[in-house]
Amino acid sequence: MTNALSSESIRHSSNPAARVARQVVRALWLVLVAGCSESGLVEPTVTTTPVPGAGAIAHASVVVTPNYSAFDTRTEFNTTGGIDHLNGFEEFTGDLVYIQPTPWTTNGVTYTSALNIVLGPGIGLGVASNSISTEFGTALSGELAAPDAFTMFGADLTLIGNKVPVNLVVSTNLATYSFNNIDVPLATTGRRFFGIALSGVGEHLTGFRFSIASGESALLLDNVAVGHVAVTAQNAAPEATVGGPYTGAEGSAVALGMSASDPDGDALTFAWDLGDGTVGSGTTPPTTHVYADNGAYDIMLAVDDGQGGVDTARTLATIANVAPVVAPFSLPTAPMALTSGGATLPVVTTFTDAGTLDTHIATLDCGVGQPVQSAAPNGKAGGTCTFPSPGVYTVQLTVVDDDGGSDTRVATGTVVVYDATAGWVTGGGWIASPAGAYGASPAVSGRLTFGFVVRYQSATAPSGNAELKLNVGKLDFRSTSFDWMVVTGNTVEFQGRGTLNGIGDYAFAVVATDGVGDAIRVRVWSLVTGVVAYDNRLGDPLDSANMTPLGGGSVQVHQR
Repeated sequence: MTNALSSESIRHSSNPAARVARQVVRALWLVLVAGCSESGLVEPTVTTTPVPGAGAIAHASVVVTPNYSAFDTRTEFNTTGGIDHLNGFEEFTGDLVYIQPTPWTTNGVTYTSALNIVLGPGIGLGVASNSISTEFGTALSGELAAPDAFTMFGADLTLIGNKVPVNLVVSTNLATYSFNNIDVPLATTGRRFFGIALSGVGEHLTGFRFSIASGESALLLDNVAVGHVAVTAQNAAPEATVGGPYTGAEGSAVALGMSASDPDGDALTFAWDLGDGTVGSGTTPPTTHVYADNGAYDIMLAVDDGQGGVDTARTLATIANVAPVVAPFSLPTAPMALTSGGATLPVVTTFTDAGTLDTHIATLDCGVGQPVQSAAPNGKAGGTCTFPSPGVYTVQLTVVDDDGGSDTRVATGTVVVYDATAGWVTGGGWIASPAGAYGASPAVSGRLTFGFVVRYQSATAPSGNAELKLNVGKLDFRSTSFDWMVVTGNTVEFQGRGTLNGIGDYAFAVVATDGVGDAIRVRVWSLVTGVVAYDNRLGDPLDSANMTPLGGGSVQVHQR
């Protein structure tokens, strides 16, 4: 071409290359006013050969990995080594477009595309100086000869046409590195630099390939630099030690043994990820960590010696679930009178869970049938018990976390629900008293005689009298008052106070059945010390399932 070449002469030429150039010029004019802003360097990824110790540590405008450093400023790129060739394509002057045969070799790089074009400045699209480009929408590849063993490559990048992401694949004799979605500005708004310098021993560049995803855009390369990384004393990379694998429990501190060593004694910088969203960096890695929930957590520790040496180590922390703990709770000691709607009692207690992220379900069992479940937020659990009939009820509460851990707490005491109109009881006779029943004389056995009559004279407390005698062991209990009485069918339970052998303050409880075979259960204990003085079924629950048949006499439950 000559300086007199114009778009008009291209339009009438029959030369194929000229026709392509005509298409380029027309496309350039279509995007005369296009423009967009630029942003920073895109984080690189390895696509063929994995980078040992993945997890690069970023330093300002430089991305450092064990295999290479990537730059987005030419100043930092130039300090890495020596530039053998810097090609600004300024040997082409005067015309707008210069078409070169493909492939085309110049200044250490062989360029290949559908059509290689050198685009000159002055076309009205903001191109500051000559740049190598391609036909719109096509990729631009470069090959670097093996004998040159270049370890540095960099160029200024701009776009003409539409602003679209640019992808780059850099090939070496050992690996392939991908840099996706590089943000390249339009020529009307500026340019950006991209550079890469290899750091692996024996690794050199073999080529690069820029691609774009739009047929309405073309990529321009200017000031293409190739060279060699400066040869310095070989830096010894640090070695990260992450420790583990670790085990522990949620809510408790897990001791971590993370550290690193460096043969050169370089100052080390750490970066860590503890797997639960906890990340950080600094000169000292953490020594403990508390996991708020159970699970398996991947731990990563990366170390950088500031001289290009990095290392990464990984391990696993397995954290076990901790079951919730229900706090003790008690029930009112006063008996409850049955009403037409049943006797109701609110129950509430607290619980704790070391797993602060757990959720919980509480189950309240009032002893009347189907337990009731409810959510238990903020460490509180409970509900309302409704007792539809007279009885002595045991209440318990269970809390389950979302990982299956649970705790059940039985309330201290029982709920007594009575109906003053249900009936009254009389009884008299004897039962066989086994050895061990009488605490004052454990070896004694014989007959325990009893007699009682108990009824509600008012709606609040029963009245009557009760006597228990064990003649062989000199046990003589006499009632002084009654606390409550519950009549359910042919079974009666009552409790009161009295004296033992004429002294003291004792409580007593009787469970008796009026049926085919009358039976009775008796317990006496000190209200001062809580020590059981007498129990004919010592060690068994005090209920209708643990009674002794009468040896003589009878129990009569009188229904009203």
